[in-house]
Amino acid sequence: MTMTRSPSATTWDAWAEEGRGYHMLTDTELAAFARHFPIRCGHVATDVGCGTGVFSRQLHRFGYDVTGIDFADTALRAARRTPLTGVRYLRHDLNQGDPPGLPIRGIDLVVCRLILPFLTDPAAWVRRVRDFWLRPGGRMYAVIPVVGEDVTQPGGMAEREIASLSFGWAQAVRYDLRGPLACLALRSTAT
Repeated sequence: MTMTRSPSATTWDAWAEEGRGYHMLTDTELAAFARHFPIRCGHVATDVGCGTGVFSRQLHRFGYDVTGIDFADTALRAARRTPLTGVRYLRHDLNQGDPPGLPIRGIDLVVCRLILPFLTDPAAWVRRVRDFWLRPGGRMYAVIPVVGEDVTQPGGMAEREIASLSFGWAQAVRYDLRGPLACLALRSTAT
């Protein structure tokens, strides 16, 4: 598996100030998300790598109680400019372990848009989410930029790496968005 060096919080902050580093949320993505993830009012969602909070706010509109996690101060300041009851933001570097106060096996949905390639070991982190973060039957939504097998482009993953992320889940659905972006809809076992 390709290990990508994670950009520092300073780099992410600079990208945010330049308007780079964040993928726009489209109606196409939201429609596909709604087909694969039932809307659950009152359920708990965590949006890791939440950036400016666009998807966190959308999850709130769907009825989730949301914690957005990011480690870039500029992005979090932007996210906090739109305060909503039921949405909180936490600064944390996922490469440094689990966030403080994480409810063990207490999250219904984990959203991970465009950050997996920047984690030190994406496959191990996805297993950790499945085994320690999610409630039985919990779900994970991942959006991953696709790159060729011989490309060492930061911020993307090869098809074989993406396919390996689905191992060990009770249900795994892969679909694609323009970009090219691979989307994984994963569900843990219900017991």
